[in-house]
Amino acid sequence: MRPRSIDQQIAALRPAVRSGLAGRFHVWLLACAAGCSLIAVVMWHPVPLMVAAFLAIVGLSERRAGPNIVAALSAYETQTHSSGEVTISTTTGSDEVHYHARVEEPGQSAWSYEFIPQGWTPEPGRYPARIWRDSVSSSIVLATIDGGLLIPRYAPQPAEPSDRHSQPG
Repeated sequence: MRPRSIDQQIAALRPAVRSGLAGRFHVWLLACAAGCSLIAVVMWHPVPLMVAAFLAIVGLSERRAGPNIVAALSAYETQTHSSGEVTISTTTGSDEVHYHARVEEPGQSAWSYEFIPQGWTPEPGRYPARIWRDSVSSSIVLATIDGGLLIPRYAPQPAEPSDRHSQPG
């Protein structure tokens, strides 16, 4: 896969945000899970119940991803950014790599979160970044480095002071 520019990554997410799908996809998954559960009861068959369980798990686990994408694109298009640094680290599960970002900027508390790269492959390390924050909570909604977008997968958490000197990787 050829790496995409930040503008190309934003453009790829824009249709899902404009259609409203990104912000409500988890609701659709949960509604389909409820419908499959009802079908399982009416038909007295276990297959729709298995589908319902799968849809419910995915819907519940990704309930922050869509709204985070909406907030990131909104901030990118309407707010000014600040400068700071991002430290990218990875953890490897049984079959996939999880990407983590620690975002720091002068005069602000540091935040950390997991992200899923879309259209690029990040390398662990420390990078200069542009940062967009939520105007109410001041948590991070988007960070960009030269390689791509870092949109939080879940709600960003204030970073632990002990994380400051941890090694990426």
